Amino acid sequence: MHMYEAGPEITTVGAGISVWTRTWQIMRLLGRYDDLAGAAVEPPGSEGRSEQTALEKAMNLDKLWYLVGTSAPLQHPYSLIGSTTMHRADMVDVLVRSLPSSCAIHTSKRLLRYSESVRQDKHGKHAYITLYFADGTTAETDVLVGADGIKSATRAAMYDYAHAHDCRPDVDRANCSRCAPATPKWTGTVGYRCLIPSEKLLSVNPEHPASKRKAVLCYSGKEKRIAQHIISYPISHGRYINWIGFVTIPDGEGTSYKGKWVKDVPKEELVEHFAEWNQEVQEMLQCVNNPSLWAIHVIDSLPFSVSGRVALMGDAVHAMTTHFGAGAGQAIEDAYILGRLLAHPLTTLSHVPDVFRIYESVRLPYANNVVRLAREAGLMYEFNAPGHYGGERVAAEPEKLKELSEAMQRQWEWQWQEPFDAMWERAETAFVKLVREREQSGRRKWYSPCRLI
Repeated sequence: MHMYEAGPEITTVGAGISVWTRTWQIMRLLGRYDDLAGAAVEPPGSEGRSEQTALEKAMNLDKLWYLVGTSAPLQHPYSLIGSTTMHRADMVDVLVRSLPSSCAIHTSKRLLRYSESVRQDKHGKHAYITLYFADGTTAETDVLVGADGIKSATRAAMYDYAHAHDCRPDVDRANCSRCAPATPKWTGTVGYRCLIPSEKLLSVNPEHPASKRKAVLCYSGKEKRIAQHIISYPISHGRYINWIGFVTIPDGEGTSYKGKWVKDVPKEELVEHFAEWNQEVQEMLQCVNNPSLWAIHVIDSLPFSVSGRVALMGDAVHAMTTHFGAGAGQAIEDAYILGRLLAHPLTTLSHVPDVFRIYESVRLPYANNVVRLAREAGLMYEFNAPGHYGGERVAAEPEKLKELSEAMQRQWEWQWQEPFDAMWERAETAFVKLVREREQSGRRKWYSPCRLI
């Protein structure tokens, strides 16, 4: 197996990450639970809590969500329902150290596109995929898995080929009713990110709730049509607080974002957006340093994620808003299902297109639904969700806030409604059934090793 990394080293952007029960279950199955737990602020198995007890507590969410004031109407202790937090770099380090020796890593290899061809030799015709990199080099493979993010070159090439083959020639891909979702869409929201040293915040306020080891806080507010919210949680064993301040531009969703998607900004720009917020927020703002701005883009309802022997996974398929902290977990679920199918003892090179279609049938609808639910959750956090309380000053405000809180609770039910094990069982059952049916039909079996990228 060959892994091609665009950068000079395998690293990550961003800082904090949430790891949910579903991901912890996969880490346990892979034998990497303890390694990852060592990087977490507090793994779900600590203090006598297991993944199962976390799920049981999740069924009683009314005990876990509560109002903390009008400018901060919601506080959600993630750790009680199976989530913990850590630095992204720590997770990447655990995963890289877990790669088998059979995996060759090639850095500074930014993919531009791929092509599919057929070669004829004395043994017959053989399909292969050629990869074209920005440094002018190429590589060949039997199977390609593109995990190349929201700006995926693999996805762009896949949809370019599909559009040219299947769709109207007088409509470009970005405007095609089928293929347009392959183009990243701006959500209308920007996020200001920074890391706050916990010691610095404690020096400002020794009792600040954000400094607590398990504290995942959400502050929400709305002024006229400008909606905002703040998320903070501890990472790096509590040494830092990952802080994100979101600002949603009215009618910005679906428009083209002007400028770099990620850039450094002056502290004053961030502070200005939250200058009128409560004392706890002002204390955090005093500790902000070197913030960056992220224009939040998504891949919304991709219609397909595989083509022949090419498959997409992670943000290349379902880049989502950060409102569940679930993007990385969904990528890991993709990788687990796809990896186990490819490694299945019944899998041969001739089976790969079928393996990919089964992977798509199991994972794509689920992940697309998480993208949708995450968007709705963000609207709720900022009092912008249709049919829900919009933040108006009314006599029934406490009741309206309670109803909104209950609606928010329901947004999280996808985390435990379909156990991850059931998803894998569906995928394996479908694959084994397909192979057995083909064997019984007398089709020739082609056993051939495959090169995987």
